[in-house]
Amino acid sequence: MQALLLTALALAPLQGGDAATSPWSPRKAEHLLNRAGFGASTAEVQRWTEAGQAALVEHLLTSAGPTPAWEYEARIPDFDSVRAMEQEKRVRLIQQVRQQMTREAIDFVAEWLEGMVRGEDPLRDRMRLFWHGLFTSAQTTVKRGDYMIRQAELIDRHALGNYGDLLREMLEDPAMLVYLDNISNRRRKPNENLAREVMELFSLGEGHYTEEDVREAARALTGYGVGRSQEPGGSFQFLARDHDFGRKTILGQSGRFDADDLVEVLLAQDACAEWIAGRLLEWFEGAEPAADRRAAYAALLRRSNYEVLPVLRALFMDPAFYSDDLIGARIQSPVDFMVGSARRLGITPVGEFLGVSASVLGERIFDPPNVKGWEGGMAWINTSSLMMRGNLTGVVLGLVDLGDLGVDEELDAMMADEGMEASMEGMQAMEGADRRRAQIAPDLVRAMRALRSGMGGRRRFTPPATQLRRTLALRRPAGDEELVEQALEELLAIVPPLETRAPLVAFLRQAREAEGLPEEAFLVRGGQRAEAILRQLAHLILSLPEAQLG
Repeated sequence: MQALLLTALALAPLQGGDAATSPWSPRKAEHLLNRAGFGASTAEVQRWTEAGQAALVEHLLTSAGPTPAWEYEARIPDFDSVRAMEQEKRVRLIQQVRQQMTREAIDFVAEWLEGMVRGEDPLRDRMRLFWHGLFTSAQTTVKRGDYMIRQAELIDRHALGNYGDLLREMLEDPAMLVYLDNISNRRRKPNENLAREVMELFSLGEGHYTEEDVREAARALTGYGVGRSQEPGGSFQFLARDHDFGRKTILGQSGRFDADDLVEVLLAQDACAEWIAGRLLEWFEGAEPAADRRAAYAALLRRSNYEVLPVLRALFMDPAFYSDDLIGARIQSPVDFMVGSARRLGITPVGEFLGVSASVLGERIFDPPNVKGWEGGMAWINTSSLMMRGNLTGVVLGLVDLGDLGVDEELDAMMADEGMEASMEGMQAMEGADRRRAQIAPDLVRAMRALRSGMGGRRRFTPPATQLRRTLALRRPAGDEELVEQALEELLAIVPPLETRAPLVAFLRQAREAEGLPEEAFLVRGGQRAEAILRQLAHLILSLPEAQLG
């Protein structure tokens, strides 16, 4: 599998010329739409090719703005009344509320993913994913879906704004304070978890601070906790009795520092701008930047007082961003793959299914594997996950039965209330991949049920006619070979080798002839039979190693 992907990666630079020095072109426009968003049809690519690079960049940077605040349905019971309950009732109530919050978090992610497919605010969505992977928190640790939604809304507000403002607010975010144990960070017994990750992962990177800096930063964060608010989303609470008001020395600066002071000290470090600039470059380019390039963007970030938009504008206008080494050479994350495939096909699957599909493939939004986030790159792909990617696109296209995804009746039973506790106990004894599959299985069953509820109980999704058929019909392919070429152009970011095309042409010809359909005007005159064949062709294309690149 890795050999196949490396072969596909090697092909990416062979698509003609040095893109960094060539004029604005469809290839460059598609690259920007892939990296700053989640893909586009050839019609969109052509439109932005004609409009020009500057017009597309400004379009992406002109955000629609943060999404409306989430309206919570779950309600937090009064703490004193819960404490007064009998233990059995108290435990049952807490479990019920947590399940409601988990359900809301799933719904929140589903709406977010559906918005990505619609392409309402692509760059903001791309940056929300970036910050979610940088400022990591995990619902399995936090155990409060409403905390995770509140953190996502915080990221949404600052996604295209000021990094310093986001960092400040993160140090008062309930999900972050719980996830990194700062709720137990007290003057007499400091907890260093948040302070360490703020320096190592959120601002400076390894090697730019000492253990003494961590200890002193932890003192600055003492007393920062979460209140007992009955409002969903929680509330920050500063406990003065637990805060260390003494003098601290952090990174050579001294004072009676609190969290805001700590942020100012961090932002003043050259390493901070270099760390964030480097992470941004790697996020959009898919490769670690050279030291001099990282330094140049770090200087720009500092000059802009940590505003993100000037950096993104410069990056998207930078010829180096469009080099042959970068175009079509990044392995798509599960979210990229599922959302991008849906956009190119012109289909909007159920958001919950998209979320669970990404989870099965290794990218569970609201639940990164550890505080470092997702590794990305080749870690996204192995033989099993490539096959599952193909199966999941098959579900979207209505070609794969939900029951063929490996979820049997035993997993369905896990969702029964009477079986949940036993299943959770059994999960504790599992390790590694087995435990991960057991955690995902209930979500997959939920998604299957959601799909079935909108399918009248059927086990196979029947999407409306794909945008792909309409698009190709307008291009009037002269025959099977030209239709396959155009389908590849619509669905892939790189050009596959000739040996890949031949079997696709053979499949199309055989399927078409079996239906007695003519080669000329096949899409126009073939009706639903042509649509069915084209879906099968799209499924084959999206199952190729080349389809994993973008």
